Amino acid sequence: MPRMNGKTNRFFGGWVTMSLCVLMLMAGFHFSVSKASAADTLKLGVLQEPKTLNIWSAGDRWSLKILGLIYQPLYVRDPKTLDLVPWLAAAPPEFDSKNLCYTVKLRPARWSDGTELTSEDVAFTGRIIQEFKIPRHISKWQFVKRIETPDKHTIKFYLESPQAIFVSRTLTTPIVQKKQWEEIIQKAKGTEKPLRTLLRHKVKKPIGIGPFTLKDWRSGAYLYVVKNEDFFGSGKTIGGHLLGPHIDGIIFKIYGTSDAAILALKKGSIDMFWWGIQPGYMEDLKANPDMEVFTNEKSAPGVWFENVFHCSSRQHVLVLPGRSEVRRGA
Repeated sequence: MPRMNGKTNRFFGGWVTMSLCVLMLMAGFHFSVSKASAADTLKLGVLQEPKTLNIWSAGDRWSLKILGLIYQPLYVRDPKTLDLVPWLAAAPPEFDSKNLCYTVKLRPARWSDGTELTSEDVAFTGRIIQEFKIPRHISKWQFVKRIETPDKHTIKFYLESPQAIFVSRTLTTPIVQKKQWEEIIQKAKGTEKPLRTLLRHKVKKPIGIGPFTLKDWRSGAYLYVVKNEDFFGSGKTIGGHLLGPHIDGIIFKIYGTSDAAILALKKGSIDMFWWGIQPGYMEDLKANPDMEVFTNEKSAPGVWFENVFHCSSRQHVLVLPGRSEVRRGA
């Protein structure tokens, strides 16, 4: 099979990046346990709320941040080596060069409603993308000739021609639950414009397979996700990382402006501001005896996410893009 190495590949944004961040978030929660009770809820300040929880139409960064905690792909990238790590998949894909076929085996996992992840969910995801020509995903799936599910834990992808992006991009697509989406898809097919109907569908309670699930969303105020008790990675070492989460949930508080979020950080109302700040704020923050500024030479999303979540959830952290971070003492 082809070597699963991402050093020569660029980040493709979207879901690969989000999955990478989730991987590091899990590792970070593990390291924070010694300082923070497992009953803690992390409070994050954000500028905006998601525009949608519909995975097919989500394109803004805030929607992707939230959905990246709920939906998961077959493979994610290791934040240090950029190699692909089996995630929902149990092992690297097996490649049959004669038939241009990749075989993927699933690890045991359950959706947030307690039902089992099966190969039908994976095949269903791919077929939706192909049939509706989902704009954000179709370029990664249009060369897949057919998908077979010989058993509930095995998926076979047959390609029309060799494609270098199949492993790195197609197999990093988030997987949806067939049970939740099947009726929605059938109704969309019966409309005059199926794709538009699907993209405009309002999702109030996404059923995912990630470390968190949606608990409550008060538009303009906050969004609250809680630990998915059925998360397949809890307490396991995957890709060299011992996974959590070791907190009960995350509250995303919506502030609208950096001024409001930074004020909340100073007051201790939030533990972290999940956004970059302008240099003009720095002198004020450095003058605060409770603030600590430190630098990081790396700027990859997974790296800064790892640094943030190595901190106690009772500390207050402000993330700066690129090289600097600000932390408020407990």
